[in-house]
Amino acid sequence: MTQSPDAIPLAPHTDYIRAHIRTVPDWPTPGVQFRDITPLLQNPKVFRVLIDEFVHRYFDVRPDAIAGLDARGFIIGAVVA
Repeated sequence: MTQSPDAIPLAPHTDYIRAHIRTVPDWPTPGVQFRDITPLLQNPKVFRVLIDEFVHRYFDVRPDAIAGLDARGFIIGAVVA
């Protein structure tokens, strides 16, 4: 995968994490590619890698708040916080 020069570099485990995200074509309507993270959440090792990537990315930033939007955001945001 090629990135633009201004893009944030991909994390070393990006492909590993993406391999555990299922794509459901044409759901809920034709043309939409729904990303299902259920397989990622069911595998403790992959979930740990995902959380570690978030934590390491922002380790030196020390945010004042972490907002987790919708159901997926609540799960991941709570763990990162």
